[in-house]
Amino acid sequence: MFNWLYVSHDRLCRDRILDEPCPVPPELAIEIISCDQTFGEISAKAVDYLNAGVSRVWVIDAKAKTATIFYPDRPPQTKGGDEVITDSLLVELQITPAQIFQSAGIP
Repeated sequence: MFNWLYVSHDRLCRDRILDEPCPVPPELAIEIISCDQTFGEISAKAVDYLNAGVSRVWVIDAKAKTATIFYPDRPPQTKGGDEVITDSLLVELQITPAQIFQSAGIP
């Protein structure tokens, strides 16, 4: 399993010490399903993230070549191929699952 977290600079204290735990939940968590995990297991983890205050969770499934976006206030949305992923958290980002997998070198 691989995961990445995003916290905008605006949400962090200016005097934050880099070696301490992050004082706020991240806006975005990205989970990549590994070979020994199921989508159901990662979906449950995504719900845990949302319940902990994370604003958005992206679950990347290399086998299905999809990205599923979990929201705190609506059902998840799955994107594949050339469907564009946009998000109000990252207003300038426009990316497709195909671009994600191409950049990662996953055919």
